[in-house]
Amino acid sequence: MNQGLFEELKKLLSTIEQYKKDIEVLGTKKEGLKSINSHIELAIKESEEATHKIIENIMEITSILKENLQIISSINNIEIKDKLEENTQFVINKLTETLTLLEFQDIISQRLQKISNFISDLEREILKILILFGINSETSEKKKEELKEKLEELEWKREVSQDDVDDILKQFGM
Repeated sequence: MNQGLFEELKKLLSTIEQYKKDIEVLGTKKEGLKSINSHIELAIKESEEATHKIIENIMEITSILKENLQIISSINNIEIKDKLEENTQFVINKLTETLTLLEFQDIISQRLQKISNFISDLEREILKILILFGINSETSEKKKEELKEKLEELEWKREVSQDDVDDILKQFGM
C-alpha cells in the first residue's frame, strides 16, 4: 500500500512540476503580448497622424481649387473657362470623395483599439494566473496575504498599467 501511495505522490509531484513549467512559459508569452500591444498602439497613432495630415492637405487643396473657380469665372473665353471649371470641379469632387473614403481609418482605428484592449485583458488574466500560482507555491502566510491583496486589487481595478504588471512580477521573482 505504501508503494502505491508513493507512486501516486510521484505522479502528483510530476504533474505539479509540469504545471510550473507551463506557467513559466505562460509568463514569457505575456511579454510577447506586451510587445504586440505596443506595436498595435504605435500603428494606431501613426495611422491617425497620417490620416489627419491627409485630411489637412485635402482641405487646403480644395480651398485653393475653390479660389481658382472664382478666378476662372473672370475668364472671357467661354470654351477655356468651361473646360477649366469642369476640370476643377472634377478634382474637387474627387478630393471630397477621397475625404469621405478616409472614414475607413476611424473604423480601422476602432478595431485596432478593440484588439489592443483584448490583449491588455489577456495580459491581466495571465498575470492573475501567475499570481495565483505564486499563492499556491508560497509558504509564508504573510507573502500569501500580500499576493491575495494584489490579486483582489487586480479584480477591482479596471485598468492595470504595464508598470503595475511589471512591478508585481518583479516583486515575486517572475
